[in-house]
Amino acid sequence: MRLFTHSSRAGFTLVEVLIVLAITAILTGLGSQSLTQWQYRQQVKATASDLTHFLNRLRQQAYHYHRTISFIPWLDNEESLVKAVSEPRAGKVEQWIWKPSTPQVKLLAVIGEPRFFGKHGTAWPGSFDVGNEVTRWRVIISAHGRVRYCEGQDKGCQ
Repeated sequence: MRLFTHSSRAGFTLVEVLIVLAITAILTGLGSQSLTQWQYRQQVKATASDLTHFLNRLRQQAYHYHRTISFIPWLDNEESLVKAVSEPRAGKVEQWIWKPSTPQVKLLAVIGEPRFFGKHGTAWPGSFDVGNEVTRWRVIISAHGRVRYCEGQDKGCQ
């Protein structure tokens, strides 16, 4: 009784192996490009979220201590940051600095002159745009002091 049958055709031909390798290489190339763009989009979204938390913390600081906090943006090709400065009180000025967590993400623009007024919990409206070559997100401060972020292409992101 025979358990194995020997066939004249065992294994794959060289052409079949080369076709499979070519298809695998093409799919890997397409997948890595998509993965890189996805990573860039996620980095910008995480940076916008981080800036939102920073601004909310400053809004609470302004409200709690009845201070006015203004923002001084630093837009440069190499480095971008947001410097927050409180109004002088008893000769003391407090400062806070926010930088994007990754060097690929930059502060692209500041629209308006956003600031928080602590006495009534209000704000001077404005927005910060952060992004890279793939996408752009906007962090918006409303007149009531609400801070939110949205993707730059969204309809309600004005």
